[in-house]
Amino acid sequence: MKPASFLATAFLGIVALAHLVRVILGLEVQIGRALIPTWMSLAAFLFCGALATMLYRESRAG
Repeated sequence: MKPASFLATAFLGIVALAHLVRVILGLEVQIGRALIPTWMSLAAFLFCGALATMLYRESRAG
């Protein structure tokens, strides 16, 4: 695995896990006066996790 692919995969995996932890613990995130709903972190977890998985598989296949 090339270093850039490894770093991107690791970063996306960490971001996905952070979103999952927020969903599990029910942590609230507020930016200014806007409260960010938990379902957005669930969507971000699925998106980042899928990207990390696809990047990992692509780097292993080639």
